[in-house]
Amino acid sequence: MRKFAKYWRDSASLLILARDGNRVASKNNFNYKVLVFKRTEKTAFMPNSIVFPGGAVDKQDAILSWTDFFAKQGISKERLAGLTQVGGTRPFIFENDDPNTLDRNVSLRITALREAFEELGVLLGHKQSEAGSSASGFSKAVGGFDIEKWQKQVHDGEKQFVELCEELKIVPDLLNMYEWSAWLTPAMFRKRRFETAFYLVALDEQPEVRSEPHEVAEHFWDTPSGLLQAHREEKLWLAPPQYYELNRLVHMPDIDQVVRFARERSARGSTLICPVQYKCSDAAIFVFPGDDLYPQGYDYITEHGDFEKFKDLTAEQLRKQARNLHRSEHTGLHAQTLYQSIEAFNGHLSVNGDNKHLSKL
Repeated sequence: MRKFAKYWRDSASLLILARDGNRVASKNNFNYKVLVFKRTEKTAFMPNSIVFPGGAVDKQDAILSWTDFFAKQGISKERLAGLTQVGGTRPFIFENDDPNTLDRNVSLRITALREAFEELGVLLGHKQSEAGSSASGFSKAVGGFDIEKWQKQVHDGEKQFVELCEELKIVPDLLNMYEWSAWLTPAMFRKRRFETAFYLVALDEQPEVRSEPHEVAEHFWDTPSGLLQAHREEKLWLAPPQYYELNRLVHMPDIDQVVRFARERSARGSTLICPVQYKCSDAAIFVFPGDDLYPQGYDYITEHGDFEKFKDLTAEQLRKQARNLHRSEHTGLHAQTLYQSIEAFNGHLSVNGDNKHLSKL
C-alpha cells in the first residue's frame, strides 16, 4: 500500500495552453489561452468549480504493458527514464512502492492525458509514424478518428486507454508535458482529499473540444488574466490551486516563453503545497510552505491546534508580524489575495511577479 493511501487519493491534472492570436505577446496581451471547465452540480468533489482537466489515478495508468507499447513505437525504456531524472524535491505522489508498475513520473503523465481525453475529448499525442519529442517543445492534439465513441468507451470503462492507443496507433505525448506543481487538499477536508500532480502542455493551435456531459457543465478558453478577472467579478469560481497557478502564469503572457521556462524547470522537482488554515477576525488565512506560520515538520494529516490562535487579529495585523510570507487571505468566496515575499521553490514562478530569472529566457 502506498504511503498515506488511507488518508487521500492520488490524481493528476493538466494545464493545457494553446496559442491564440499574435505570435508575439506584449506585457498585457497574452498570445495564448488556457483550457478550463466547470464541474457539474452532481460532481462529488468541488461541484460547480472551474478546474483544469484531470482526475484520480487508475490502475490502468501504471500497468507495465505501457512499457512494451512505447518500446514498439520506438520510445525506449531509457528515453522514458529521462522523465524520472528530477533533481529537486519529490512529493509523496511520485514515490514508487511497487516494482511491478510503471514509474510514477511516467504513469502520472498517462493519468493526466487519459483524464483530459475522457473529460474533454482532447487526445495529446502523435500518430505512430510521428512519435518522439518535438524540437519546439509543443504538443499536438490527434484527430481523424471517432473521438466521441472512444471517449465514451474509455470514460465508461468499456475500453482501457492503452487499448485506444494500440488500436489507433497513437502514441501519448509524454515527452512534451512538463511537471508544474503538486498540491494536497488541506487536512480539514478529511473525507475528500487528493494529492495532485499538475503538468503543463502547450499547443500551437486550439484543438476541438468535446465535453463529457456527466462531469463537464461547460468548457471554455481564456487568458490567465481573463479567468482571474472573471473570478473576482463572481462570474465563475476558481478552485484554490487553479487560482494560485493562474496567478503564476499571469506574469508570463508569451506561450513560447512559457514552454522554454517549463522545459527547463521541470527537472527541478516540486514542493508539495498543502495549505494550513488560520482564523483571523476578518479573514481566513491559508499558509503555504515557507511562510513563517507554516507548521514545522508538518505531517499533512493533523489538523493543527492553533487554528484560532490569531482570531482576535486582523489579517493585516497578522501579516505585519511575519517576515516570510507565502499565504492567501480570504475575505469572501471570490475575494482573496496572495502574498509571497520568499523566493519561489524549485526555480518556479512567484505569484507576486518577482521573477528576475525570466530575463534569461
